[in-house]
Amino acid sequence: MSSHITISEIKEYDINLIQRTVSDILDQSGLVFSGKTVLVKPNLLGPWGPDSGVVTHPSIVKAVKDGLLTRGAKVFVGDNPGVRGYGKMIKTAEISGTLEAAGDCFINMGRRPYKHRTDSKYTDCFSISTEVLEADYFISLPKFKTHMSTVLTGAIKNSFGLLVGAEKMRLHGAAPKHAAFGELIVDIYSIRPPDLVILDAVVGMEGNGPSAGNPRKIGHLLSSDSGGAIDLAMCHMAGINPSRVPPVTAAIDRKLAPSRIEDIDITGILPLIENFKAPRNLVRFDPGGIVQKLVSSRMSTPRLSADESKCTKCGTCAKSCPVNAIDMYGGYPSFDRSKCIACYCCHELCPESAVKTGRLTGILRG
Repeated sequence: MSSHITISEIKEYDINLIQRTVSDILDQSGLVFSGKTVLVKPNLLGPWGPDSGVVTHPSIVKAVKDGLLTRGAKVFVGDNPGVRGYGKMIKTAEISGTLEAAGDCFINMGRRPYKHRTDSKYTDCFSISTEVLEADYFISLPKFKTHMSTVLTGAIKNSFGLLVGAEKMRLHGAAPKHAAFGELIVDIYSIRPPDLVILDAVVGMEGNGPSAGNPRKIGHLLSSDSGGAIDLAMCHMAGINPSRVPPVTAAIDRKLAPSRIEDIDITGILPLIENFKAPRNLVRFDPGGIVQKLVSSRMSTPRLSADESKCTKCGTCAKSCPVNAIDMYGGYPSFDRSKCIACYCCHELCPESAVKTGRLTGILRG
């Protein structure tokens, strides 16, 4: 496949330089934004600050948002962070700086889940954010990071955040081995490949990412119409063989990524990061994926209940459930596990902290 990458040297998060660079990227994308709806998805793994190396820096989010608005687009900015649930979304957006950067364009992507049918080997459907299917354009803003399971996480893995609620944990359990999980990620990515990718590689992460590694200055933005090309370039920048990165391998097999770096038309200089530290892959102690499958299964199917000594029967849990899995007919809330998508909105929005999630789920969610 023919792909193009533009590489821009950005030594630090200077908002003026980033805005000029992003403006050029949008102009050179070939996309006409006027009158279009655009979903912008940064990587918001959780409540980490802008300089942590964990989340997409808010200066890039703001530059993309402002550039799109200037070009007449209707913009939505959002993500589904981890398994932390709807109630943690605002906290994550605030701490990461995304909420301020996105302004009125910020949305909670977990509010409108859609069951998308798939021919994946690992599941018959994905619960994804409806916004990605409705938008005219999808712009992905991944972060250059390592990952304990996928070695590197970039553009392809960023689409994993389209999953709502505890879908991530369910699917970790459905495909616990590395190669299988890489295929599953590409299944999700292929639902709606981004029309434009802008990779935050100004400050990335090395070591035991995606959150416990060390920030690493890289000093670049990469942009492309191909997430697969971006991820292949990441491999070469980090000095990691693409065959070690399961999502990249799967994307190459499905023609969603070029097979060689030589097949990419590159504008700019592709930097090589000296002594880049790959993750010390702790999951090698679970080669069969048995532990991951067990934990993921428990996390994705919580046994929710109400602590009647705390519950005031206010109905906030039922009102906040996006799939109507809670009713108040008996006075106290009743939870329908067959409908529940394990988003934990009820748990996090209960004013009395009366919703119980089960011991294992509570420990793992923190």
